[in-house]
Amino acid sequence: MNATLPMMTRDVIVVPPELSLDAAWAVMRRENVHHLPVVRGGELLGMLSDRDVLRRSTPGKGDELVVPSTLVGEAMTPAPIVCEADVSLGHLVRLMAERRIDAIPIVTPSKRLIGLVTSTDLLFSLVGFDDTRPLPIRFELRRAEIAKA
Repeated sequence: MNATLPMMTRDVIVVPPELSLDAAWAVMRRENVHHLPVVRGGELLGMLSDRDVLRRSTPGKGDELVVPSTLVGEAMTPAPIVCEADVSLGHLVRLMAERRIDAIPIVTPSKRLIGLVTSTDLLFSLVGFDDTRPLPIRFELRRAEIAKA
């Protein structure tokens, strides 16, 4: 692959570790994103996902969520899995599927954040190959085995 991934999100919204979790959640909702890289001075410190926020929150009135004012640095996933820009598409797909993660920060060799690849980016990259081709998948439905008590 070339020096940059064609499907990588380059306009990445980042937050500092000192930001409150409720403020980060407001950014996620406003920008319609599920992941925020946590950065200080260009260096990636961690990743904050919507799951990190939901895990620490409680239900409020209606559809509202009560998000604590904990700091992002306390709620983030530290030292996330990262890749450099010359990573192959196949490696990214396998890594995300095996680790069950939906976003991988792309960093320089000196670990400075340069982009983010999300599962949505990977799905959109499929359209570029041939968006008229039918699914090359054979489906088989099986009834779940249910143990009797």
